[in-house]
Amino acid sequence: MATKQDQRYIQIAKACLKALNQAAANPAEREKSIQDVYDAIDTAFNKQTALIQRELQTANNALEQIRDNTINLHDAQKIAADTVEALTTVIPGKGLH
Repeated sequence: MATKQDQRYIQIAKACLKALNQAAANPAEREKSIQDVYDAIDTAFNKQTALIQRELQTANNALEQIRDNTINLHDAQKIAADTVEALTTVIPGKGLH
């Protein structure tokens, strides 16, 4: 079963391949087809950037909660564990492929 990061990579690849296949099927509109490929990549990239921004905010909120509250170690560990579980972006060192 593909990981979440693999699934995101596959989504981007499929969007690009779909646009390329449409380009090959209609050579008369080659320039438009090429632009469609760029648009597909831009859309996929923007979706991924938005995801990363949301996850950064999630992590920041958890750190602020730990910083601003007088909590015990167990509560801090629970906040950390819940936040790690909620995050789905690429882990440094693992990459996509």
